[in-house]
Amino acid sequence: MGLGRARSDAGEMFVEALIAAAIVAMALAATYRVIADSASRDRGAEARREALLVAQSELADVGAEIPLQVGRTQGVSGDMAWRMNISPYGESNAAGALLNIAVTVAPAAGGPTLARLQTLRLGVES
Repeated sequence: MGLGRARSDAGEMFVEALIAAAIVAMALAATYRVIADSASRDRGAEARREALLVAQSELADVGAEIPLQVGRTQGVSGDMAWRMNISPYGESNAAGALLNIAVTVAPAAGGPTLARLQTLRLGVES
């Protein structure tokens, strides 16, 4: 009777060990998913920060390196492609023409727009 009981205990311990291993594996898988998701979100946030810096830089260049006139301009800065659209905003007056300047930035390799900035500037009447 003692030998049968020992085999039964060994079988129960084996099942308990399998259940414990499965629980640990599920916990590790969940931890891996959380870490991978966090890293993905961090990369996305960093790309949006970089795109915003590119957009701000290009807006700062309007009037200095980019002519303050109606039209479209585009270029690449690092891994980011930017597009600028300068269009009239309302009627011009004696002070000059109010221009709407919009910059959009997306990855140069393709993908969704990561940043869009828009401002108004007073330009020379044309």
